[in-house]
Amino acid sequence: MKKILIFMFLFLLSGCGPRLDGNAELAKQYLEDKGYSIKSYEGKQSFTFQKEDLLNKPYDMVWAVQRVKPDPYIGKEITQEVFIVKNHPLGKIYGPQIGFSSKVEIRVFIFNDEISGGTSFPIGKGIAGSPYSLDGLTVEEFLDEEYGEWRAKWDEKYGD
Repeated sequence: MKKILIFMFLFLLSGCGPRLDGNAELAKQYLEDKGYSIKSYEGKQSFTFQKEDLLNKPYDMVWAVQRVKPDPYIGKEITQEVFIVKNHPLGKIYGPQIGFSSKVEIRVFIFNDEISGGTSFPIGKGIAGSPYSLDGLTVEEFLDEEYGEWRAKWDEKYGD
């Protein structure tokens, strides 16, 4: 019985989800400073892309909603710290709809221990499409120009 209690105590101390390292803590604090309520930490994922990838989905749409250009990150590994949050604009839009909740997945991009951007996406059944900006803006809302004009410039810059 004593061994079982010790085991249960150690299990509770260890937690049930992924541990937050320095980058995850940085991302968590960043999201909390924006007013989002952290519901869970889903872990980290890394991605690397090449210039030619920027002409394809999802890379083109991910970079369309970033405040930074992709050029310094080509060929470099970017870490995504993934959180489920509440109090996000997308939760207010999608939450009342059938099959959705007020929770939103946010991916905070970290490069060289600094936040470089991120995306958000509502949590719901059967949803697909382009990511939103970290703060829930569509590509059209985020850009300072019409999407077609932006895409033509994008293709010219990153195409062969």
